[in-house]
Amino acid sequence: MTRRVLRVAFFMRVHEDTPQPAPSQPSPASGVTPDVQAIARIDAVKTVLRVLLQTTGLRLAVVARVTAQEWRCCAVLDEMSFGLKPGDTLAISTTFCNTVRTSATPLLVNHASQEPRFAGHPAPRLYGVESYIAVPLYRRDGAFFGVMCALDSNPAALPQDKLEVFRHLGDLIGHQLENQDALDRSAAQLFDEKEAALLREQLIGIVSHDLRNPLNAILMSAATLVRRTDLDERARRAVRRIVDSADRAQRLIRDLLDFTQARMGQVLPVDRQPMDLHELTCQVVEEVQAVAPERVLEVRTKGHGQGTWDADRIAQVLHNLLANAMQYSPSGARIQVSSEAHDGELVLRVHNDGPPIPQEVLPTLFEPMKRGTTNGAERRSVGLGLFIVDQIARAHGGSVEVASTQAEGTTFSVHLPRRG
Repeated sequence: MTRRVLRVAFFMRVHEDTPQPAPSQPSPASGVTPDVQAIARIDAVKTVLRVLLQTTGLRLAVVARVTAQEWRCCAVLDEMSFGLKPGDTLAISTTFCNTVRTSATPLLVNHASQEPRFAGHPAPRLYGVESYIAVPLYRRDGAFFGVMCALDSNPAALPQDKLEVFRHLGDLIGHQLENQDALDRSAAQLFDEKEAALLREQLIGIVSHDLRNPLNAILMSAATLVRRTDLDERARRAVRRIVDSADRAQRLIRDLLDFTQARMGQVLPVDRQPMDLHELTCQVVEEVQAVAPERVLEVRTKGHGQGTWDADRIAQVLHNLLANAMQYSPSGARIQVSSEAHDGELVLRVHNDGPPIPQEVLPTLFEPMKRGTTNGAERRSVGLGLFIVDQIARAHGGSVEVASTQAEGTTFSVHLPRRG
């Protein structure tokens, strides 16, 4: 059987007495095994891998099928150009995942080449892996499937409580895998109503409780640290990065929960209260400006800003649109935000002068997992932001539209009736 050889971007030079396998290119389907296909059919995998990178700060997350004979990549989110693709294989003895398999326990390594247990392990020497965190994956019947891990070529300082986050998300993947196996056996295309409701409850429970609680603990601990007066500037910047990363992960979790509700046919809940939309707009822009002081953000209000809306939901809309504008525009470009009163409604607009959205993308732009461009997609969000914006606008009885041209730039307009 032909085996694909990984050409790792940061591959470290191997000792001259180490035999080198000859590079080869397999046929396109050679690495597509049933295990790879099963994981690929689980929609939640990419989102879970993104959450892992957000919460750990590591740059490569993988779901791998691991046996006594083989390590095979089933899904990967790569932000450091490792070169790993679904279907690729590694010699099992060269991986930390083999340690997870044989011990049947989670594993956390912060600086492999400096830790006595792993200093002589092949992974740091062959692949440059210094930090690694993983949990074993099991099917619901208890059968071992493989490993879910995140790793990096840089050392890390991950606390042990990160393993708890991995464990809960690993349980989710294991449950999803079992459901996928059941679908394959029965040749069914959709879950029946009872199965869908059970999956929804499992997903919402795991994400909203088991993942949010550790994130809240991280935020509270980091907020306590940042108030200390004995930290030097370098340590203070590091703590602020922790706060920013945890905050982004929390927003991602909220988008994921909203996505789950919408996919189940439910209208997003809104709690309408009297408020001033102009004031909220200015507040959100100030919050974003504080996090991204290097960006040029301008805000303008016009007319009477009073109405009844869900302030938290509207803030979520603005955060998502501003994140999208910063993501798809040059770092020095202005981003303009306006809140304008019209007859019976207010219109929120977020404008940036980045490259236009391709015309062929516009019809599906507000669908989940869609983006304005595929350039650098692996380094971007999971693609739920604009979908959530559209759902929140609909829940308020409003709508969202986009205009994007080379000459005028890109403008998202959210129409919000003053009263539902």
